Amino acid sequence: MDIWLFLLVLVAILIGWLLGRWQPFKKKSGQQQSDNFSERYAKGLNYLLADDSDNAIKIFTDLIEVNTDTIEIHIALGNLFRSKGEVDRAIKVHQNLLARPNLTRKQRQTAIAELASDYLKAGLLDRAEKLYREMIELDADARHAYRRLLDLYITEKSWDEAIDCAQVLYQKGEPEAATTYSQCLCEIANDAIEGGNNRLARKSLDRALEVDPGCVRAALLLIQLHINTDNLSAAKRILQRLIRESPDYMPLYIAPARNIYLQREARVYQNFLQDQYRRHPSTRLAMALLEHYARNDEIETARQFLSDILRQSPSFEAFEFALRFLRSNPDQLGETWETLSTFLKSVQDKKIEFVCARCGYESHAIQWLCPSCRNWASMKPVKL
Repeated sequence: MDIWLFLLVLVAILIGWLLGRWQPFKKKSGQQQSDNFSERYAKGLNYLLADDSDNAIKIFTDLIEVNTDTIEIHIALGNLFRSKGEVDRAIKVHQNLLARPNLTRKQRQTAIAELASDYLKAGLLDRAEKLYREMIELDADARHAYRRLLDLYITEKSWDEAIDCAQVLYQKGEPEAATTYSQCLCEIANDAIEGGNNRLARKSLDRALEVDPGCVRAALLLIQLHINTDNLSAAKRILQRLIRESPDYMPLYIAPARNIYLQREARVYQNFLQDQYRRHPSTRLAMALLEHYARNDEIETARQFLSDILRQSPSFEAFEFALRFLRSNPDQLGETWETLSTFLKSVQDKKIEFVCARCGYESHAIQWLCPSCRNWASMKPVKL
């Protein structure tokens, strides 16, 4: 059952409970009016059972009046409309609630939050922003409002406003706020570096690293800033710290290392690559070494290292380099082609060719009994 249909069933149950317990819809006309409501409620249930949710929602919406007993039901109906994609109807329901003069403070705050969600879903970001600002002024679930505003400003790339919200959440001890705050500061710093505003860039990056000392992006941008201003010793210190504290990001350190170490001599950069490859072997480092050997005419060293790579840890990048590097020496392509054939066969053997239509289990061979969900004949070939 879809989630919105499940919610509609709950709403119907709530309405029925109210009719039976409080009879909030009963008017001065007495029993006849009550019977009329009961008949319309039964009709709504019949529509629901017949899977005609549109008519069911219409009846339930018309059936209930807005009063203190039914505010939550109207909010639930509005949320149903939004979950179905009928945002205009959701907006009307929640706007109608806010127009009522008899709402409690809590009910008004809830209606504002739901209407703001409607506006977000409809792409009316300026209206949503206004309502979230109103929630903050009313001190109504301010953290929720700041979170939504933060997401809104990030979507709009309004980094100054995003930083204001992230700072508030950071000061309130919100989980993950430090990461978001530092990344927003990095966005400011990146734009400042591109615009030549080194002072703003440095200020933003210093604050980003103060908030999140482990922010790799901020450290990399600071390295770039130091390289741009010829402060290579400072850039080198930061790079060495990154390698020591965050080695998982090694592929991102190759470009700044080239800019730092090639300023001195090629051998220094080569030693750096060789040392890091011994410590943290990866395809990116291997390719950087191969390219470096080729650029510096160390042909025999490159050929031997390439042979080791193709034998020990083959990759598409390595084979692309091999075909490019050895095209001037066709006699040595024979071994490369044989290794490439073996590599491609191993990739083919691991290729996902069948997926279970019930649970999504993946396999390179057909399995008539899915080992995950235990359904028979549920695995289908992947369409390529």
